[in-house]
Amino acid sequence: MYDKRMLKLLLCERLALAQVPFSRHGNQIRTARAAVEFQEHALVLLKTGKAERHLPYHKVRLSQLLLNLQSQGEFSA
Repeated sequence: MYDKRMLKLLLCERLALAQVPFSRHGNQIRTARAAVEFQEHALVLLKTGKAERHLPYHKVRLSQLLLNLQSQGEFSA
């Protein structure tokens, strides 16, 4: 189970390890494919052309989140 601060840190570390370009501004992390916004009780996944997904922190799977943020041709390290 993750809390907001830990998830933000782990996500940035994993994106860097996978060499996925990203930017971090306050409570938001953006990649070319999607953005994640860290709210008080849930994470919001924003993908172009898709509905917003609100995920409570206790239901977030880091591996699935990374797949959503990576471009089609990128693979996890």
